[in-house]
Amino acid sequence: MSDERPQLQLEDDFTFACHKGLRCYTSCCRDVNIMLTPYDVLRMKKALGLTSSEFLDKYTSLVQVPRKALPLVQFRMDDEHDKKCFFVGPGGCAIYPHRPWACRMFPLDEHALGGFQVAVTGQRCHGLVQGQPWKVREWLMDQGATQSKEMDGSYESLVSHEWMQNLGEMDNPKVQQMILLALYDLDRFRDFVLNSSFLERFDLDEDTIFAAKTDDLALLDLGFAWVRFGLFGQKTMKLKQPPEAPAEAR
Repeated sequence: MSDERPQLQLEDDFTFACHKGLRCYTSCCRDVNIMLTPYDVLRMKKALGLTSSEFLDKYTSLVQVPRKALPLVQFRMDDEHDKKCFFVGPGGCAIYPHRPWACRMFPLDEHALGGFQVAVTGQRCHGLVQGQPWKVREWLMDQGATQSKEMDGSYESLVSHEWMQNLGEMDNPKVQQMILLALYDLDRFRDFVLNSSFLERFDLDEDTIFAAKTDDLALLDLGFAWVRFGLFGQKTMKLKQPPEAPAEAR
């Protein structure tokens, strides 16, 4: 079935505003399916002062998709409070500067045929009727969605890789565990890099090792490189050469 919603491009116009004066204010933050990217999790866990494991355990669910190696990390809703987002209150979003990419995009979404579309109707979102005019490009820039999209470039290229698209039934949980560790559970991945045999097996320069200790974005880049090396055989990582055997042992 084709998507019947109008397809919008960057220079197309739409109308939108969101403020407390609208009767629907924050209703879009309830009972929604939001899949988080690695960059979403990185920003949110840092804003909340949580470790990646704490954030994942408390605020996400893992969605297993048949024939997909890449696990989907879903943002959980609060089942005890009408399935609202854990971070929404009468004043709006408590983590607004660090909200996920999907929230930054709203009321827009990506169109199945390319470009964008308005994700809801004016009946549900009154800001589409009583709002101000925006160009799609202006809205994405204003909400920081463009920057988030750029940061998620490595994730999108991973998702769209031919190996992922043509994968048979995934029956190896170790692959999914590897992806979750390297891309989402960054604090645990840092411990794995620094305190396992990782540095004995892979040839990393001192700058990369230092960055992995102190910089979450650099650590995420290393995670993507490791996943690409392990899954696709790409030369994104370099194995250390084994030491030569003593002459008398040859």
